[in-house]
Amino acid sequence: MDTATHIGMGLGLSAIATLSPEVSGDAQMFLAMTATALVGSHAPDFDTVFKLKGNSTYLRQHRGRSHGITALLAWPIIVSAVIGLALGVNPASLWVMAQIAVLLHVTVDLFNAYGTQALQPFSKKWIGWGVIGTFDPYLFSAYYGAYVLWLITGATVPIFALLIALVTSYYAIQFKLRNRALATVARHFAGAHELFISPGIGWDDWHVAVRFRDGLGAVKVKKGTVIECGRFRDKPMPGEDDLHFVEARKNADLQSFLEFSKIHTYTVTRHNGMIEYRFTNLRYFAKDIYPFVAVVIVDEESNEVLSSFTGWVFSEESLQKKLAYEQ
Repeated sequence: MDTATHIGMGLGLSAIATLSPEVSGDAQMFLAMTATALVGSHAPDFDTVFKLKGNSTYLRQHRGRSHGITALLAWPIIVSAVIGLALGVNPASLWVMAQIAVLLHVTVDLFNAYGTQALQPFSKKWIGWGVIGTFDPYLFSAYYGAYVLWLITGATVPIFALLIALVTSYYAIQFKLRNRALATVARHFAGAHELFISPGIGWDDWHVAVRFRDGLGAVKVKKGTVIECGRFRDKPMPGEDDLHFVEARKNADLQSFLEFSKIHTYTVTRHNGMIEYRFTNLRYFAKDIYPFVAVVIVDEESNEVLSSFTGWVFSEESLQKKLAYEQ
């Protein structure tokens, strides 16, 4: 889930904390509890710092160890200790809030398509149920709307009891719609082996990547209607006889992409003495393109990697800027 929505959840937790007289009657404790809720609800995403080491490192680390079982226990201790010491409040009195905030963050991230490595350090398996979008406008509006109402009325119990009921119902409805979309695609493609679903922004709007026995496909499902977006060959990776790809395969950007991507296609393009290997993840679809790619450009004569990139890019022009190199 996006940062703004996680913050909205944190604000809601801080409001609920005022049900305790110890919090509502002490401005310093309320400040500490609010800081704990906000920082705790965002803490697992502190792994964004890995962007400083490049996209390949970030792709390997984001939502990995920081969202795993060990981190689930470590983050609350760190957050409550730092905030408690900084604000002169007993860290032990903040720990429960920190634990709830971190647990909510890690749990809700499992519901989107990107998912997390929630079983780290015991497993690196990616778990993502594809139920809620990374940014969901309905949840965003609900969290901030509830908080504004609370600021105006101070009616903690009815506002947040209603919010919890609405959010729980929304998740249940989304699960039902997701499963219906998957069933619709399975009927549309009788030979489908695997389905990978991602929610869109609109209501009952989904993107599904499909693996067949002899190929790949992608569709949109809008309120039960299937719209095909393309079919692709499920080509085997180039072998050891392709020495240029052997070199490209060593590239950190491509390695990170292949470790993360569950369904993708690729193209090989030769131009002006260069070979471009472009891998495209078919699970994510936005603005009528597949924005998650990995590209490696190899010099055909020297077999040297000239440029590479992996990550999200929404136009060919932007991609070429990221791939620019000295010729």
